[in-house]
Amino acid sequence: MGYKRITLTTVTIVLIVALSSLAAGYLTAFHMNPWYLLIVLPVPLATFTIIHHFNQSNRQIAFFFEAIRNEDSSLKFPTSIRQKSLRHLYQSLNNLNERINEIKLQNEYLEKYYQSFIQHAGTGLMAINQDNEVEIMNDKAFEYADILPFTPLHLVPLRNPDLYNFLVDCKPGESGTYKQFTGDSQINLLIRSKEIRYGDKVSRLISLQDIRNELDEKELDSWQKLIRVLTHEIMNSIAPIVSLTGTLQKFFIDKGKPVPPDRINDEVIENVIEGLETIGERGSGLVNFVNNYRKLTRIPQPEPETFRLRDWLDQIGLLLHEQMEQLQITLETRIDDKATDLNGDKKMLTQVMINILNNAMEAFSETPGKRKIRITADPVKPNYTKIVISNNGPVIPAEVIDKIFIPFFTTKESGSGIGLSLSRQILRLHRGSIHAESSVEATRFIVFI
Repeated sequence: MGYKRITLTTVTIVLIVALSSLAAGYLTAFHMNPWYLLIVLPVPLATFTIIHHFNQSNRQIAFFFEAIRNEDSSLKFPTSIRQKSLRHLYQSLNNLNERINEIKLQNEYLEKYYQSFIQHAGTGLMAINQDNEVEIMNDKAFEYADILPFTPLHLVPLRNPDLYNFLVDCKPGESGTYKQFTGDSQINLLIRSKEIRYGDKVSRLISLQDIRNELDEKELDSWQKLIRVLTHEIMNSIAPIVSLTGTLQKFFIDKGKPVPPDRINDEVIENVIEGLETIGERGSGLVNFVNNYRKLTRIPQPEPETFRLRDWLDQIGLLLHEQMEQLQITLETRIDDKATDLNGDKKMLTQVMINILNNAMEAFSETPGKRKIRITADPVKPNYTKIVISNNGPVIPAEVIDKIFIPFFTTKESGSGIGLSLSRQILRLHRGSIHAESSVEATRFIVFI
């Protein structure tokens, strides 16, 4: 109704201006009397009224939008004025402002709701924009990244550059695993990335999920495989003994009665001796197998001491120098200047290193050409050392590398399959860890101690 009144008023004033101008021009031209020009005197006033009216409305509308741009929700226009058109305009602007405030409050509520939802999620969530800047990061992501909560987001790349670079390199739609060393343990993170577009901006939503439960299931599967290996080895030893015992009994028992001494000849004696020797060999093999198993179950508690890291690695290199020289293997060692001392049972940790290096040397039997083993040592927080033993030997197949730490698993004809299992047990007693990676470039055993 107000808009109709504004339109009617404007049209009326325009008509008055037009008719006044036409009348003044007509009468002046035909009667040649300049006094008729007085008819156009209301024209400037009418023109000024129209301009003032529209300027006032435009100023109020511009003021309204400026207030919205500055997020001023306290703006109120007076509605108790005489001009109905302006009163209706002000009322409409007030209603629009109230609606904008309602939408703003709803958005603030949804923002807080989703922020709370993200913070309480059991999965680490991050958002990285197209400039590789961290925009969002929930508490779980801070925990997985081993960064203190409430750390400013622009400092995240500096607090954990390795993880940050991995996230930046993770392409949308792909997933990968990252091993993060936090505290006194190592967690395995499954990382997924998804691209999100809004307008001209592009961001990546990244999820970080701890998959230790899945790995625990693999560990259970490993124990089941161990039981199968134990059963297989024991049955391989006992079954021939049982069978051979029954065969030997037939030499001395006939139809449930002892065989007379006159039936015991040299041939029988030779067969019995041969059978007993076989039983002795199988029994010795079973005893050795059990002793190896006891090594895994009766590892003594470490007797820690502090020793120089460089001197320790030099001693191990000297111990294996002759063997490496015979196999034409080059040993290279690089130790970070900050990695000075180690604390642990020196004898037990030496056994771990020798087990790993022996495996690397044995692997070179299938590798012609230049043979190289490289040992690096770097400090990692908090107060741990990362030792990497790498070699350019043959690649360990993916289906094998997951099994090499299983007790008694071996791909060697004469191997016992307890070296790496024993090494993992020793490192666990030191609150450390070990895992293996293998690619065309190198096979690496990564030790945290």
